[in-house]
Amino acid sequence: MRAVSSAGPIIHLSWIDRLNLLPQLFEEILVPVAVRDEVPRAAPDVPGIPAIRGAFEAGWLVVHVVRDPAAVAQLRAELDQGEAEAITLMAETGVDLLLLDERRARVNALRRGLPITGTIGILRKARERELVEVASPLIEELRLHGFRISVELLEELRREDGQG
Repeated sequence: MRAVSSAGPIIHLSWIDRLNLLPQLFEEILVPVAVRDEVPRAAPDVPGIPAIRGAFEAGWLVVHVVRDPAAVAQLRAELDQGEAEAITLMAETGVDLLLLDERRARVNALRRGLPITGTIGILRKARERELVEVASPLIEELRLHGFRISVELLEELRREDGQG
């Protein structure tokens, strides 16, 4: 399975030292130029930034240039540059899945019929493939870094993990 990623899931997984899940779950992860440039600026002091740089250097986060700047410009009315480029790149490449966390971007992608998941979905998939034993403690750790999740969804994850 191939994916296009916005900055959010990459940054969030780096917060909890689980960036390594991405190449285990996806055979290729494309990121637009704006996402590559946004990640170190968005969280320059986060311990996971060296791991993100390493992922680019190792070649499993693959930078792609968006071919349709007009489509990006149209999306910029409601989204940031990285999300606009990620949605455009997804439409251009036809890969399997778009990795997004930001609500407005998710709504926009769903309106376009694009298949999406976010950090929580990645952790669920990792649990299903037995790459992690349980997901809910990882979500709790994300929350300590400022990741927002509803109480209901967190309770659902705990039940799925057999902890609730």
